[in-house]
Amino acid sequence: MENARLTFLGAAQTVTGSATLIEYRGFKLLIDCGMFQGPKTIRNRNWDLYDKEFATSLDAVVLTHAHVDHSAMIPKLYQLGFRGPVYCTPSTYDLCKILLPDTAYLQSEDVRRQRSHSKLERKTPLYTIEEANESLRLFQSVERNQWFELTSGLSFQLVRSGHILGSSIVQISLSYTNGVRLVTFSGDLGNGRQRMIKAPEDGLETDDLILESTYGDRVQSKAPPEDKLAECVHRITKTGGALIIPAFAVGRTQEILYMLKSLEEQTTIPKVPVYLDSPMALEATSLYLQFTEDLKLEVKEGALIKPLAPSNFQRVQKMEDSVRLMKKKGPLIIISAAGMLTGGRILYHLKERLPEPENIVLFAGYQAEETKGRLLQNGLLNIRIHKENVPVRARIETIESLSAHADSDELVDWVRKMKRPPKRIFLNHGERTAQTALAYRLMHELDLKAKIPAPGESFGFES
Repeated sequence: MENARLTFLGAAQTVTGSATLIEYRGFKLLIDCGMFQGPKTIRNRNWDLYDKEFATSLDAVVLTHAHVDHSAMIPKLYQLGFRGPVYCTPSTYDLCKILLPDTAYLQSEDVRRQRSHSKLERKTPLYTIEEANESLRLFQSVERNQWFELTSGLSFQLVRSGHILGSSIVQISLSYTNGVRLVTFSGDLGNGRQRMIKAPEDGLETDDLILESTYGDRVQSKAPPEDKLAECVHRITKTGGALIIPAFAVGRTQEILYMLKSLEEQTTIPKVPVYLDSPMALEATSLYLQFTEDLKLEVKEGALIKPLAPSNFQRVQKMEDSVRLMKKKGPLIIISAAGMLTGGRILYHLKERLPEPENIVLFAGYQAEETKGRLLQNGLLNIRIHKENVPVRARIETIESLSAHADSDELVDWVRKMKRPPKRIFLNHGERTAQTALAYRLMHELDLKAKIPAPGESFGFES
C-alpha cells in the first residue's frame, strides 16, 4: 500500500514505553504514548524518543488504556508542541486525569530529592504538573465498537481488551485502491480470570496484528490468588508484622481490595487493618463505582453490591499520615504504589519494613527486568532505596495468578479464535525471551510467523 508505514517507537523488545506510529498518506497516528520504566538505561529513552519536529507533525493519538507505560508521555508531546486530539474511552480519560498529573508530581519529587546528592540524574522532570493538566484538554472520549474517521480512508474503533477499566483493543481501517486493510493492536490483553474485569473480546478479524507478549514465555498459575493472600494475612497475624503489597494504582489495587473483602466475609481471614496509602489509587477506586460496563460485579443504584473495601479499611491521603503509618505496629496490611517499585510511597514503606523478618512483601503484578521488584523476587539480600543500602530480611512472596495480562496459552488461544489467520503478526510489549517463546508457539501451533521488531524499525503495508 503506497504511503503507509508502521514504525515501532516504544515497547519494542521491552515491556514499557508503548508507542507505535502509523503513517498513512501524510497522516501520522500514534497508538499509545507510554513512559519507559525500569533501569536507568531504559528510563533515559523517555528524554530522547520524541523531539519538537515529531510532536508538531503528529496528527493524533489513540490510547489503548491509562497505565503509565501506555499514556504518560502525552504531556511530553504537549510540551514539545503537539496539539492534536487524543482518543480513548471515557473511563481511560478519567483515569488519565488522575495518572498524568500524579506522574508529573512524582517526577518533581524525585528531582527534589536528588538535588541533595552530588550525582544528579536530571535537573528537571520530563514535564510539569501544569503541562500534564494542560495536555488533558487534548483528550476526546469515544465509545467502543463504533468506527471513527480520522482522515479520508483512515478510521479506528475500540474493542474491550479486559485488562483494566476502560482498556481497549484498537482496530485501524486503511482504505486503498483494491479494498480495506485492518490493523489490530491488542494493547495489554486481559485473561478473563480477574475477579472484577470482564474478559477481552475475541473472534476479531484483522490483516495485521500487533500483539503484546509480556507473558509470552510463561503459563501463569491458575491457583486461586486468594489462597496466597490468605496465607500471608495469617502469617502476619501470628508474627505481628506488616503485609506490604506494592500494587498498580489502577486495576491491581481494586482486585486486591475486593479479594480481601471477600475473604473477610467468608471468615477465611481475620479482620486486619487495611491501609490504602496512595492518593492516586484512592481516586481510581472511586472511578470503579462510576464506570461499570467493564465490571463483572453486580451494580445496583450506582453502588457495587460487593464493596471494594474490607471492614477495617483506612484511607491514607496526606504524606504525614503515610509517615506515621511507617512506624505503626502490626498486624496490618499496607497497599501502596508504584507496583514495580519505580517510585512513590511504597519505597518508604519498604525502606522501613524490609529489614524486619516478621514482615512480608507480596508482589501482585509483573515486575520488569532490572526493577527493584524483580531484584527482590530474585532473592537480592541488600537493595538500594533513596541512595541507601537496605538489608532484605522480610519474606518476599508473589501471587503468580493475579496478573491482568493474558499468559502464553491465552495469547495463543486468542489468536486462534480470530475469524481468519492474520497475514502478519508483530510482537511488542515484552522482553526478548518472552517474544521468542511466543513466536515459536505461534509458528508451531498455528503455523503463523511472527516478527519481533527492533526499536525504530519500520514496515510497509502491502495491498
